Amino acid sequence: MALGTVPRFSIVVPCHGSRAWLRPCLDSVLGQSFTDFEVIGVDDADPDGSGRILDEYAAADPRVRALHLEENIGLGPARNAGLKECRGEYVLFLDADDEYLPGSLEAIATRIDNARQPDIVMFDYERIYWDGRVLGSQRHDAFAREGAGVFTAAERPIFLTFLEVVWNKAHRREFLTRHGFAFTSGFYEDAPWTYSTMLTAERIATLDRVVVHYRQHRTGGNIHATSGRRQWDIFDQYDRVHAFIQSDPDLAGWRRFAFDRSLDHILAVLAKPERIDTEDRAEFFHAAHAFAKRWKPEGYSTDRTARGFKRWLLIHDDYATYSTLKLSARMLHAPSPRKRVGKLLRRGKLDPNLVAYAAGGCTQYAGNPRAICEKAAELAPQLRGVWVVDEEHVGAIPEGVEYVVADSPAYEKLLGKATYFVSDANWPKDLDKRQGQVHLQTQHGTPLTTVALSVEGKDDLMRAVDRWDFNLSSNRYSSEIWERIYPSYFEELEYGYPRNDRLLTATLDEVRAIRAGLGYDDSHLVILYAPASDERLDSDRLATAAGEHTRVLGIEEQARAEDLMLAADVLVSDHSSIIFDYANLDRPILLLNDDRTDTYFDVAEFPPGVVARSAEELFTALRNGTFAAPEAAKHRHLFREKFCEFDDGRAAERVVRRVFLGELELPAVTPLADRSPAPSAYFVHNG
Repeated sequence: MALGTVPRFSIVVPCHGSRAWLRPCLDSVLGQSFTDFEVIGVDDADPDGSGRILDEYAAADPRVRALHLEENIGLGPARNAGLKECRGEYVLFLDADDEYLPGSLEAIATRIDNARQPDIVMFDYERIYWDGRVLGSQRHDAFAREGAGVFTAAERPIFLTFLEVVWNKAHRREFLTRHGFAFTSGFYEDAPWTYSTMLTAERIATLDRVVVHYRQHRTGGNIHATSGRRQWDIFDQYDRVHAFIQSDPDLAGWRRFAFDRSLDHILAVLAKPERIDTEDRAEFFHAAHAFAKRWKPEGYSTDRTARGFKRWLLIHDDYATYSTLKLSARMLHAPSPRKRVGKLLRRGKLDPNLVAYAAGGCTQYAGNPRAICEKAAELAPQLRGVWVVDEEHVGAIPEGVEYVVADSPAYEKLLGKATYFVSDANWPKDLDKRQGQVHLQTQHGTPLTTVALSVEGKDDLMRAVDRWDFNLSSNRYSSEIWERIYPSYFEELEYGYPRNDRLLTATLDEVRAIRAGLGYDDSHLVILYAPASDERLDSDRLATAAGEHTRVLGIEEQARAEDLMLAADVLVSDHSSIIFDYANLDRPILLLNDDRTDTYFDVAEFPPGVVARSAEELFTALRNGTFAAPEAAKHRHLFREKFCEFDDGRAAERVVRRVFLGELELPAVTPLADRSPAPSAYFVHNG
């Protein structure tokens, strides 16, 4: 957008603790059919990396501007900072975890034109839940019933009974500037803004269309779903609302309306245990009474409804009756007692040095858990690691490694005594996690193929995820995905994948020894063929295309995956997550991509090397050598920068020190330019 150009819309997106959803949010804006807008992304000193994401989008699209604040100032002041940068005719605010539906901006622009530039255009929204459910706003019928024409709030008060939010409106910037509207600090900052702008506006229009998907987090992703003293901010915010109304005699008729709405909002907050801790409820209630005493209109009386009775209790500071009513409601909805699976396991003390390991769904001695187990033996020899394995896979456990068979009495004893649980999958859903036990989810790959589960499947998965204390990540891209699809309270460990340490630390002699064990010498160009799909290329044609000294190696169940990657000089794959691990070796990668698999990003747009659309294209790339050409190396370097971010050969050490030893000062991640991946025997031999 040219300097000095006035866009139709300025969209302010404040960011803090929102990296998991920021990309979908920005994509929903930049993908709109209406393109005359600017996005002001405000990085509110986000420690999780939202600012980095904003910079990426700003570099790729001139409509995006990133504003970085030096310190965290909160949602309201961050919006003010963005508002000062706006150049558009109309200003919209979009939270970084919400999204616009397709065609929304075009519909808003059309409504503005038809309504002849109103001060405010208000539109509809839907709540979208973590499990995929979508729920419309409670008063959405009002748009069709009472939203025609242009009006004031006094003429259509129904539109002030919606949720007090700022992101369901487009505001004419000249209107905002003329009246000097600004957000206040603290939680519930939308309330003063909503009342002051809506009651001041002389021309309000509505758009009977769902524009925003308002994300409902399973955990405390929304700042209002956070317990603590900041919930007391609601009294200050509604003090401002009532002070604004009392400052203008023309608004006297709104005093009872605003008083009822504020009491209802306060009571709604009080009813949510995730916002008001049990031990704080009485204090919050008494503070609410003091608020009601400050602003109760003259001659006010409550109506004879359940809601009116709760208002009456607040006004009369009758917490005893209120708490009795809440307790009775909880008793009516209390679940019937039942036996808990694993009840007996709660007896006895935990062994602080006992670690339970599992990999591949209790079928392997491999992956990240194996690398962690072996590093723990070196750095924390006092720990005793015991592996869980299914009876039919006992042969996968090497001699000398302690194990128990799943579902055996020894297994039950292990689950009851172990302090640490380390796995790349999930432990059984009926596992009763004891207080003091620590669960580390190591994952088994960088996410590429999208995860799709039924609601029932998600319920079971989330019960398992809620046991995680730590989740391991090898790059910030993965962290964003994990936090999006696994909404829970675990701590993200951005340490790299321990199983990939060997790819960074193995010597040429070690690589040659692995190859010799597989029957290869330095003259052989070894291709590791590791597709995720069932459709397979002809191995003989692969070998023939690359030349007579080529050998094709497949993923073998009995072999260690890291050994196979070290042995190979080239990887041929598709949408398998092995491409992210193999990229650590900085060796050629060829992908066969047919666009039939749903993925989190288009790997063809950001490839680790050569991408072929057909088998013939892939064979040609092998024959003519483009798979190892400088252009392929350039793509591989960019891919490694993004996806091999933390894999530097010391991931296992960081995990052991943080999780088992409780250390917080950990080895820093070695920059990519300073790493020395294990060399390829073939390319060393051939210069």
